[in-house]
Amino acid sequence: MKGPVSTGTGELKAKVVDLPPVGPVVPPAPMAPPPKNLNGGFSIARQLGLGISRVVIDAGHGGHDPGALGKGVTEAELVLDVALRLETLLQNAGVEVVLTRRTDEFLQLQERTAIANREGADLFLSIHANASANAQARGIETYFLNFANTMSAAAVAARENAASGQAMGALPDIVKSIALNNKLDESRDFATQVQKAMVERLRPTNRTVKDLGVKQAPFVVLIGAAMPSVLAEISFVTNAQEARLLKGGPYRQRIADALFAAIRKYQGSLRTATAVAHQ
Repeated sequence: MKGPVSTGTGELKAKVVDLPPVGPVVPPAPMAPPPKNLNGGFSIARQLGLGISRVVIDAGHGGHDPGALGKGVTEAELVLDVALRLETLLQNAGVEVVLTRRTDEFLQLQERTAIANREGADLFLSIHANASANAQARGIETYFLNFANTMSAAAVAARENAASGQAMGALPDIVKSIALNNKLDESRDFATQVQKAMVERLRPTNRTVKDLGVKQAPFVVLIGAAMPSVLAEISFVTNAQEARLLKGGPYRQRIADALFAAIRKYQGSLRTATAVAHQ
């Protein structure tokens, strides 16, 4: 760098300062997009780079609605215990959590979704336990909102929606909400993570656990949710073996651990991938 320097005689003399060489300017590395949805595309959520910071956990039933009744275990008590365990795991990981209920209280199905929307949730998980007139029925299944495409899915939805209190006049709006579901891809992906984690985490304890898969059905508790939302049927309380496991704290903790792992896995899938090297 050159600049005038006084010599003390009134004269100015140029001074030369050597600077270290400056290398070429490297532009910032471009960021890779997040992973694609399971269907091979990018949902609007992934196109916009949206992530997950607040999760609403819904423990199904409660109050005068005990849900499914099994051998020494009720659905409402079981799923609340699992929800509270899951809340602790998420909070310890720095995730904001809101529970729709913390006690044995009754909430309308629509109120549960309203809580999620009001709290500005990024993810909604409704926890339930399954039941069947067939005492041999067993396994885990996870649902996302859509029209049912199997009789068994329709039957589960009918049972879980029994306490909705909806009148026939609401049918057009309900059908419209399901048809215009713009969270379908993300909800399906989240349901897939939940189902996979549940089966993998419970199999070491319940070696005969049955993977009933990811399914779709018109659950009222999922209708109107402004975020990806799923309903998990964590086991059958009407199956003697599964009911015995569900009565114990260790198995309930395994369920909470599985749901936690699924949420974290799905949360990670929405983050922008590591920067790729600039070519």
